[in-house]
Amino acid sequence: MLNDNVPAGSQILPFYLADGSSDAALIRGRMASVGMAASTIIARHNYPDLVGRLQAEALALAACLSSTLKFDGVFTLQAKGDGLVRTLFADITQAGHLRGYCALDEDQSQLAAIQLAQPNDDAVQIVPLMGGGYIAFTVDDDATGGRYQGIVELDGPHLSDAAMRWFENSEQTDTMVLCAADTGPSGWQASALMLQRIATEGGEAVSAAGAKAASDDAWHTAKTLLSSVTRAELLDSALTPEEIIFRLFNSMAPHVAPARAVTDQCRCDVQKVESMLTQLSVDDVNDLADADGALHITCEFCKTERVFNKNDLPAFQS
Repeated sequence: MLNDNVPAGSQILPFYLADGSSDAALIRGRMASVGMAASTIIARHNYPDLVGRLQAEALALAACLSSTLKFDGVFTLQAKGDGLVRTLFADITQAGHLRGYCALDEDQSQLAAIQLAQPNDDAVQIVPLMGGGYIAFTVDDDATGGRYQGIVELDGPHLSDAAMRWFENSEQTDTMVLCAADTGPSGWQASALMLQRIATEGGEAVSAAGAKAASDDAWHTAKTLLSSVTRAELLDSALTPEEIIFRLFNSMAPHVAPARAVTDQCRCDVQKVESMLTQLSVDDVNDLADADGALHITCEFCKTERVFNKNDLPAFQS
């Protein structure tokens, strides 16, 4: 296999599906398998199981979608709702550094009922967990200083549906996405598999019509094949992404490219924290400090705690 050097549970695999007669690419795809990173990210948070599944799906989806875009910076998936899960966040750098967190409402009295209503053999239903709100997909490109964002309503049923609506609204590109995540004895498995139709080339009327017909046929076939994949296959740690792609799409001349490695790596920076603290007023610092004058600042992503003494801050130096 081409990508035996990249762990199966820690990679994004690009591939394309071709016209068997000419080997011309008709469908491009991505499979993100990020169970290794999801396991360590989620282990740092005391999430209920269902929330952990939602977080793992978001991590896989962010990794998958990011690899379809050209940027030198950060791709972010962020959902805000008025339900039990108030914030769902996952982002990934161009280098494959992945992180994420969920913020939950203090009132979790409905959690048991929500968990019972969730199907165990499908992706997480987002509306019962997050209520009404929105999901934003954002690209911050350090190379250009540009920021590009698309927002869709958080109306379900799954995170993958929101991603497909985003592509439909922003790029008018036919896209199909599936997500799956669950935990087991060996940790979390989290996968997202996406297909995207490649626009046909223009040209003479006859050749253009033939190219469109071939594209239509290929897209219909690819969607049908993707719909046949089972949740168990997507979550099977014994199957590599390459094996899944070739098992699903062997009739469409699948071609895989080198995989991108994905790692659990936070970007919190002590200098940024110190800079933030220097902007606080005396009253703000006193509100944050404990009885001993210490400020305990904890990163929401990696849970690293940093302790500062208020007397060392500029507000208390004069």
